[in-house]
Amino acid sequence: MIFTKLKLNNFKSYKNQTINFDEGISVIVGENGAGKSTILEAISFALFKQHTAKKIDDLVRNNSNEMSVELEFLSNARMYKIVRSKTKSKLKSSIYKKASAETDFVHICTGDKEVSNEILQILDIDSDLFLNAIYIRQGEIAELVDKTASEKKQLIGKLLGLDSLERSWKNFLQFINSYENQLSELKGKLYSSETLIEDLNLKNAELRDLKDRGHNLEAQISEVDELLKSSVEDKRTMEREKEIYETQMNNLKSEQNTLNVLERDKKVVQENLDEIKNAEEEITRLDKYVSKLDVYLDFEKSVTSIQRLKEDEDNIEETLKSISKQKSMITDKKEDYNNYLACEEEINKLTNQKNNFEKELASITRLEQDKKSLLKNIENDRNEIEDFFSRSKDKLQDNGLSQEILAEISEFIQLEEANNDLINEISSKIEDLSKDIITKNENIVSFKQNIKAAEKPLEELNDVENKCPVCQSDIDDKKKFELIEGYSLEIENNKKLISENEENVRLLTKNKSSFNEKLDLLQNLSKDIIEYKHKFSNLEKDLVKLSDIDESLEAKEYTTNKLGEIIILIDKQKTNRENFRESHERYIQAQGALEVLGSETESQYKLKQIRNEIDNHVKNIKLAIEQDPHLSGDISTVELQNRITDLKDKKEKYNQLKGFVQNKNSLTSQFDAIKEDIGVCLNQIEIIQNKIDASSYDGDKFEQVIYRFEMYGRRRETFNNELSGIKGRARELIATVKNLKEKIETSNKFQQEYDDISDYLFLLNHIRELYSKNGIQKDLRNISRPLIQQYTKQFFNEFNFNYSDLTLDDEYNVIVYGPEGESSISMVSGGEKIAIALALRLGITQAMAKGDLDTILLDEPTIHLDSSRRHELINLLKDMTLLPQMIIVTHESQLENAADNLIKVEKINGISKVIT
Repeated sequence: MIFTKLKLNNFKSYKNQTINFDEGISVIVGENGAGKSTILEAISFALFKQHTAKKIDDLVRNNSNEMSVELEFLSNARMYKIVRSKTKSKLKSSIYKKASAETDFVHICTGDKEVSNEILQILDIDSDLFLNAIYIRQGEIAELVDKTASEKKQLIGKLLGLDSLERSWKNFLQFINSYENQLSELKGKLYSSETLIEDLNLKNAELRDLKDRGHNLEAQISEVDELLKSSVEDKRTMEREKEIYETQMNNLKSEQNTLNVLERDKKVVQENLDEIKNAEEEITRLDKYVSKLDVYLDFEKSVTSIQRLKEDEDNIEETLKSISKQKSMITDKKEDYNNYLACEEEINKLTNQKNNFEKELASITRLEQDKKSLLKNIENDRNEIEDFFSRSKDKLQDNGLSQEILAEISEFIQLEEANNDLINEISSKIEDLSKDIITKNENIVSFKQNIKAAEKPLEELNDVENKCPVCQSDIDDKKKFELIEGYSLEIENNKKLISENEENVRLLTKNKSSFNEKLDLLQNLSKDIIEYKHKFSNLEKDLVKLSDIDESLEAKEYTTNKLGEIIILIDKQKTNRENFRESHERYIQAQGALEVLGSETESQYKLKQIRNEIDNHVKNIKLAIEQDPHLSGDISTVELQNRITDLKDKKEKYNQLKGFVQNKNSLTSQFDAIKEDIGVCLNQIEIIQNKIDASSYDGDKFEQVIYRFEMYGRRRETFNNELSGIKGRARELIATVKNLKEKIETSNKFQQEYDDISDYLFLLNHIRELYSKNGIQKDLRNISRPLIQQYTKQFFNEFNFNYSDLTLDDEYNVIVYGPEGESSISMVSGGEKIAIALALRLGITQAMAKGDLDTILLDEPTIHLDSSRRHELINLLKDMTLLPQMIIVTHESQLENAADNLIKVEKINGISKVIT
């Protein structure tokens, strides 16, 4: 499969972009967040709907309602195009193909499932294979270099898809545990079938015995029912006679009780009529006293009212005198009162002015303190800044800055620029030294390999005679000596070169350390310059603040003089106010008294009313004396009260007697009615007694009938109770028999289910064992290893290292064979480690692709690698020729030189674009 074109419309950060891919190496470069990896995600989405978003709606660019991705690719010499689009309502998928380069695309099918099946047939890979094989994620190559053996084995297993088997192996345990729990529950539910059948037979036998006894009881109950039927009629006849007899006896008793009540009522009514006659005589005697009570009460009321009104008259006259006195006081003191208020107002006004000037003086005092503190801070900061500036220039001079440049530096920005220039210069030197050290170390490794390459044939020359160790041809002693001399000279020369390069590395490392120390010093100085720039800015602000304080302090003398004048004026006004204080207080007291005393006019009106009321009460007293000669103006209060109390008692008795006498007619009628009722009652008693004497009721005979009836009833109840017990027990036995049958049936069902689950558990455990690390996983690793080893060796040989063979052991540890013999990955150089890791990763990819590998996608392959390994990997990728197409996402600018097709991505105003 070769990718040829990708078209994005509102996909994530892309608006409308077409990207063409060619064979060879396509490098996608750009800043972090520009949208590089989105291109690989779009390819994955087009092929298999694989994406990193939480949901497909998140793939649609902001402020857009729809998006689409079109991917064109070549497979088996045919061109295909996949289109996936997302609208508000649905996701649509379609696939097309070209019959030839000259024709247009022809529709194959539409729909998620149909398109996925078609892609699987075309490519012969699914989404998992694509993600694990062709799509090499960030950090995978670094992991193959740095991980432990077990971690690498786990990573390779994941790439081979063995992690899904491992997950299945783990997930099987959950199902197995679930079925084992079911098995335990079923085991607890199983019953003993033999015990249940024995219980069932016993219950059926008991049920038959109960049935026989029930039939006997039903026959006995039938006999008792016949006897009961004959005794019921006798009982009913005797009960009717008894009821009639008892009714007449009750009627007789009731009439006798009624007669007693009527006789008692007649006596009570006669006594009341006698009392009414006596009351009428007493009413006649009391009538002459009752009419005098109102006269006495009016006389008492007038006397009491005159006494109260006289007191009110005296109080009002006293109030009028007080009002006149307070009004005179207010008139005399009004002028001094107004003068007091004027002084008070002026004092408040001057006090407010005084407070304002005092606040100004306090503020000025604080400003003086602030100025003193500020001057001290300014002096300290200025000295500290000047000292730092001088020391910084000395440090720059010590680290190589020329005197001419230092002479021109007078500001912090110039100092900072000079320091940054020096940092950049030293950083550049350190980088150059690092490159030189790497080059020298690489030379040392190369020289050591040359020595090893010469030592082996030299050793073989010493061990064998007249045979060339390389080509195995015959040689003479002279040729042998020349070869020994040549190999020895080559070893000696390489050792000298190693020694020289090691010395150079030592000197370069020492020089680099010196520059690193200078760089650390200058970087610390850069931080200090930023700090002191901030201090210098604060110093300038403090100088402006000092100028503002000086302007404010100029107003101090004026404020002090004005404050003194105001204090003198306040004292003068307070003296004047004291002169008017007594008059002010008298005026206030008089006003308060008038408010309490009330209106003078109202008091005069009340006085007039009181005098009129006194005159009216005097007239009433004279009228009462005329009506009763026993009353006089000299009568004492005690005597008057005694007379009134006596008259009230007589009136109360008079009223009571009148009320009692009003019942006379009612009582007379009631007395006549009672006499008539007594006659009727005596006649009724005589009639009832005659009926009782004529009754045929016999009490002893009635008792015998009742006894026989109850005896038959008890016997029937006993039989019925026993029969009910038998029926109840029979129902219990029937339910028990039914339950036992159900238990036997359930037990058989549980046993069958138990056997089925046991068999299924055996199958699940067997399948889980197959999915374990020692089952299919091990078989797949063993099957895949030779093929992966073959492809890994092919890729590794392309890098032209001095190794003759490469193998993978059972744990997928890589072993290479060279001039020095067998070496593990931990024993080779950094560049060789990267080459082995890349070859292994590509070998896994080709093995999973069944040997048909046309393209790979690498997402940030250099991430997590140090600079040396990153450099090695870039060089290896440049030299790759076995793969027709590589698409690499990276931020490494060095990879641009390796690109056959360079794709630069930038994000402008939130939209990713490919810059050509």
